Order: sequence, then C-alpha cells, then structure tokens
Amino acid sequence: MTLERMVHGGYALARLPGGRLALIRGGIPGEVVRSDVHESAGVMRGEVLEILEASPDRVPASDHPGLDTSFASYSRQLSLKREVTLDALRRALRREVVVPEVVPAPSLWRYRSVVQPVVVDGGLGYRVPGSHRTVLLTEDPVAFESVRRAWWIWHDLSPPGGIRELVLRGNDRGEVLAALISTSPGSNLLPFAHELVRAGIDGVAYAPFDPRGRFRGGRSRLAGVRSMRQQYGRFDVTVNAWSFAQPNPEAASGLYRALDDVIPTGEHALDLYAGSGIIGMHLARSYNQVTAVEIDRGSVARGQKDAERLGIDNLIFTRADAKVLDIPPDVDLICCDPPRAGLSKAVRSAIIASACDTLLYISCDVATWARDVAHFEGAGFELALVQPFDFYPHTHHIEVLSLLRR
Repeated sequence: MTLERMVHGGYALARLPGGRLALIRGGIPGEVVRSDVHESAGVMRGEVLEILEASPDRVPASDHPGLDTSFASYSRQLSLKREVTLDALRRALRREVVVPEVVPAPSLWRYRSVVQPVVVDGGLGYRVPGSHRTVLLTEDPVAFESVRRAWWIWHDLSPPGGIRELVLRGNDRGEVLAALISTSPGSNLLPFAHELVRAGIDGVAYAPFDPRGRFRGGRSRLAGVRSMRQQYGRFDVTVNAWSFAQPNPEAASGLYRALDDVIPTGEHALDLYAGSGIIGMHLARSYNQVTAVEIDRGSVARGQKDAERLGIDNLIFTRADAKVLDIPPDVDLICCDPPRAGLSKAVRSAIIASACDTLLYISCDVATWARDVAHFEGAGFELALVQPFDFYPHTHHIEVLSLLRR
C-alpha cells in the first residue's frame, strides 16, 4: 500500500483495496510498504513489515521502542508534526487554519530528565507499545547524561528480586534520583538502596508495584536525598523521582519563556492543573495575583516551598479538583495544562461561564486540544495564537501553546 499522510498517534493513513482506510505504524507518507492489517475496535490497523519504495527522508531507526518516528530525518519529523497539528485543528474547526512551523527541540538526543524502564533479567529496557514484549537496551539515547550514568551503574550491580520497574530522574547538574517499583517490601530493598547511593545515585525511593500505575500505592525514601532542583525557564524548582515535571526541561523552558510574549497583563490569573506551579510562577510578574489549582497534595506543598524560597508572594496555591472548582469572578486570564484527555466538559463549561476574556491553553495531545478549541470557538472564543513545540524528538508527541480570546 501507499502511505498517504500522517495522522494523530504516529500513524500513517493508507487505503486498502475497496477504499477502506487503515492506520499504519512505522512508515513515512509517500512510501510504498507491505503491512499486516487487522481490525481493532472497528478500525483497520497495521505495522510496516517491508519498505518497497523508501522515502528519501528515511534514516536508520533507533532500537528504543518508544522512539516511534526515529526512522525519519529530524526535518521530516518536524514537518509531519506540523501537518498533524494542522489536520487535527482543521477537522475540529471545519475551516482552514494557519499553523506555524514547529519550534524544534534544543537537543535531539540526551534531552529527557526522567525515564521509566522495565527491570528484566540482564538489565533495563522498554516495552514495545501495545505489547508486553520488552526490548533490552544497553543505554537510553534520549536520557540526560546523569540518567545514562545511573543506567550504567545499575548494570554493574546485582539488584534483588521483585523490582519490576525503575524510575530515574536527573538534572543538568549531574545529580540523579531513583525509585524502585517492586513487589517486595521496601525493607527488603534497604541494603540495595544504600549500595546504589554508594555507587553514585543521590537518592533512592521505593513504591509498591501497583497495576493501576506507578506510585498509586504511595512511596517512601530508602536512602540518600529526597529531592533536587532543576531549572525551568526563569526558575530553579524542586523535583523528585515520583512527581511530574516536564521531562525535557530545556524545551519546556523555551515554551515558558514564550509566555512572556503572548500573555497580557491583568489583575488575577487562574492556573488550572498547576502541578508544582511552574507556569504560575511565570505568570506572576504579569498579574497582581495568580491562583494555582492542583489536586495533588505533594505538588502543592513543593510549589508553596519553592514560591516562598523564590520570593514569589503573589502566587497562591489552592488544593482542589479543577472539575468542581468555582472560578472567582475577578479572574481575567485562565491558564490550563491538562492531561492527555484534555478538559472535561464540566471544566470547559465553567471556563465559558466565567468572566475571563483570555484562555491560555497548553496541551500535550493535539486531538483533545483541537476538540476543546472547537468547543470554545463555538461559545464565543476565538483562537488567536497557535504554536507547536517539539519536546520529544523521534516520537510522534507534540506540545502546543495556544491563546484564545473572547
């Protein structure tokens, strides 16, 4: 089949005999490929098995199974990400739109400050997306240098049984933290945790393995330090092994600096899904008050301490669920950086019903973002700015900064 165009999720679109569409992984639009195709949830999907006519943009792919577009040159990756953003927005708004070029990542390799490999016999690796098969890797080509060093330390030791996954978070000062996700009790891992610290890991935490997700069952420190600091934009903030912070600090800093060029000044800004308040910190010099709303207790506590240390006294944290929040009547800008699922209908309705006239929407999923933008445009907002960023080279993921005005 001939691959026609790239769509959301890292798939290329192709037509089967009879005209039915199929979503194919592993190819570049314009290539002729042989693929296995099967039906899943009413959609035909497949993987490239053989390249019959290769694109001039095809390059040798990484062995890392998570780098799902590493077979394309970086310039082509950027153009495909722009096309996917444009396609998602055009389909949602049902009109022609303009999307600028994607801002490239500052570094193409060694850009991730946090990785979450699977622990297997022989070392560390990553699962192939959509399967339980793990690819063993001697190193992670997109990990920070400090994280790569910790990866090599792990290979030189003999970890005890029960450890299922490992989280490694580094910073650009060379420090690194580890979290052991294990079916064994934390007390059984204490000797190994101290061994990791002696080998050069700055801090080790423990979390019981939970099939619902990492850290759902809590976490505790085993050895060394609990946290460290990492620069994001203008601020040096606290991070640890189990909390969320943008995995590419350098690329995220570019987006945070771009906020200064697009946000108006005002009285009161509301930052939804605030995490530890990094975006709120960047809004604080343009607003008399910034209210950061976050449901996670640890993120709120970390953000409050950082704001106090940094002297940001007009950033106020509220621990609450954005889905049931009453938006204050004096808010003139709302910022949101939601999970991949986007904004719920209740949150969108609350924003529309509020008095704010400016919405700053940052998204890591162009499909749900485009859906939400269409809802806002249908309720009296206008999309005034779109700027895609590449935070994760060699993957299909796209980060979007957008601004809507009433």
